[in-house]
Formats: sequence, structure tokens, C-alpha cells
Amino acid sequence: MTSDRDIGGVIGSLFFFFIGAGVFAMSFEMSRMAAMFPRTVGAALAILSAIYVVAALRGYRGEAVEATSSASEQAEGLARRLTLLAVMIGWALLFPLVGMFVTSLTACVILMFTGLFERIPAQRLALYLGAVLGMVVSFYLLMSKLLHIPMPRGIFF
Repeated sequence: MTSDRDIGGVIGSLFFFFIGAGVFAMSFEMSRMAAMFPRTVGAALAILSAIYVVAALRGYRGEAVEATSSASEQAEGLARRLTLLAVMIGWALLFPLVGMFVTSLTACVILMFTGLFERIPAQRLALYLGAVLGMVVSFYLLMSKLLHIPMPRGIFF
């Protein structure tokens, strides 16, 4: 291998490939309905990781945005990453206490605002908020009603 290949990415992708393959393999010990979610996620993780390994070994190398950014842009990017980290940790910790729907909706709205880089018109904001609400409602109904995945009740539903 030459130095122009993303060796760190390959190693990370191989790690996630084996995690995905392991989850997929362990799903065969579950009932058919219970295995649906881990089997799908495990297969997707393994397939996407394998695609990246092949691409990286063929010379694909992603460019870091920070390499050409100013110090203020790098600081803004760091703040967005830290916000993402804090929201995900908060979501995971509050999920069983508050409930899936409320914590997921709150986390998605916070992350949506974190991802906006400029002011948007009220009409577009309403459209974005409606899309977030529709996404969270869809996932909630999919997991709780269709897949019958037991959700923690929490304070709210």
C-alpha cells in the first residue's frame, strides 16, 4: 500500500465491518420479528464499511474541510461537533426517563438548528420543522407499532 491511501479509514471501516457482521450473525439466535432491526442495521453497516474499504484501497481519500478553512470556521466546526456529541449523549441518557418520542423530537430539532448556516425564511423553517416532526413520528410508529420494539415509557410517551 502506498501512503496516499486512507489507512486509518480502512482500519476503522474493517472494525465496523466486523461489528456489523457480528450483529448480523447474532441476529439468527433471535425470533424472526426481533431479528429484523439488528439484521438490517448489521448488514447495512457491514456493506457500507466494505464499500469504503474497497474505495480507500483504490485510492479514494476524503478531503478534510478544516485543511482549507480559517481559524474561525474551524472553531465553528468544532462547536457544531461538540453540540452533536452533547445532544447524542443527552438523548441517550434522557431516552429511558423522558420517553422516545419527546427526546428524539427535541434532539432532531436541536441538530437541525445546529446544521443551519444562515437565517432562513419562516416558511422554510416551518417546512423543516414539519419534516422533522414527520420523520420522528414515522420512526416512532415504525418501531413501536410495526416492528413491536418495546420502547421505554418514560415521563411522556
